[in-house]
Amino acid sequence: MMNNKLSRYLFSFDRRLWVLMLGWFISSLGFGAVVPFVSIYFHTELGVPMSLIGSFFLVAAVLRSSSQIIGGELSDRIGRRRLLIISQANRAAVFIATGVAIAFQAGFWVIAGILMLNYLLSSYFQPVASAMIVDLVPKEKRVEGYSVLRTAGNAGWGTGPAIGGFLAYYGYEYLFYFCGISALISGILIWTFVGETFRKSENSSSESFMASFSVLKNNPTFNVFMISALLLFLTMGQLVSTLSVYMSKTLEFSSRSIGWVYTYNALLVILFQIPVSRMIRKINMFKLMIISSFLYFIAYALMGWVHTYPLILLMITIITSGEIIGIPTGNTIVSYMSPEGKHGRYQGIYSLATTLGWSVGPFIGGVSMDLLPDPKVLWFVLSLFSFMAVWGFLWLKHHEKACCGSAEPL
Repeated sequence: MMNNKLSRYLFSFDRRLWVLMLGWFISSLGFGAVVPFVSIYFHTELGVPMSLIGSFFLVAAVLRSSSQIIGGELSDRIGRRRLLIISQANRAAVFIATGVAIAFQAGFWVIAGILMLNYLLSSYFQPVASAMIVDLVPKEKRVEGYSVLRTAGNAGWGTGPAIGGFLAYYGYEYLFYFCGISALISGILIWTFVGETFRKSENSSSESFMASFSVLKNNPTFNVFMISALLLFLTMGQLVSTLSVYMSKTLEFSSRSIGWVYTYNALLVILFQIPVSRMIRKINMFKLMIISSFLYFIAYALMGWVHTYPLILLMITIITSGEIIGIPTGNTIVSYMSPEGKHGRYQGIYSLATTLGWSVGPFIGGVSMDLLPDPKVLWFVLSLFSFMAVWGFLWLKHHEKACCGSAEPL
């Protein structure tokens, strides 16, 4: 009976969703092996100060955001499939080149410059894939559709850091070779098995690229949502860079132990993302964003009091609960707000907020680590962004009808 129920659930989605899921998993497998260790490599191996590492992520944020806005807009003009393939091909080339640069001890500026190309040439994968979900999944099942994709990403993200911790022992260049090969395989899968999902409509973009920002000019409630999401993601962004350096330098965890922390985070998502999404699908989405933001605030406000591995895992459990609730819900809210033919544009603009949060967050975290030596003060300050996000989502809850231009509840 359980197998029949599971089979019906799996086959209720378009087959292309599962291929996209597999491609996302393989790409995330490589990316997860690299990302937690970039800051560690720069700081511990090359002696780069955290403030400079934070500046690196800040510049990366600008490039990544620009790439995502352009990619989202392009996907409403030329389709999704071609952009997904090009993105993965670019990522493969850049990461293999980075591995070669590390092998030849090229130094921080060369390696950082090559990595910037990744942010510029391949970061549009996420908003384009998010727009493809809107094409493939009915409106009432979009939270589950985004949850399926997130589960795949976190399966890769969970396995990746463990592989990364193992490969880093033999040399950091092997992390980047692994990531490049993973991206290449992902691109081949999408090229082979995923057909184009975009169908041009009357609302499809024929305007200039700058018209993307008319979304912000003409929709003040969407602006509030963007600002609230940015604040939430400023706290979310501490997970990879700031927290990994804190665990390495202050708590003196080994690279392998740090890798398993991120594996635990991903394992929770793999096990609970889809079941939780099905359980909460009838709850108001702005209420869910409020809960998500508050969980992030609690976990990071307490982080400075944590000194043992089990307590770090407890904080990661709280953080992951907020992640499971908030991330697919945010994408789904944007899909409700966006008109037909403009899904790529809105997902690209939303990616601007989330990317700035993920990237500017580590910059703020890096500078704060240099300026605030007391961990209790440091983590409380970094938690305040998500506390402010709670108030933004509360305001949106009271003005939710204006968000979608209709009386349809979120």
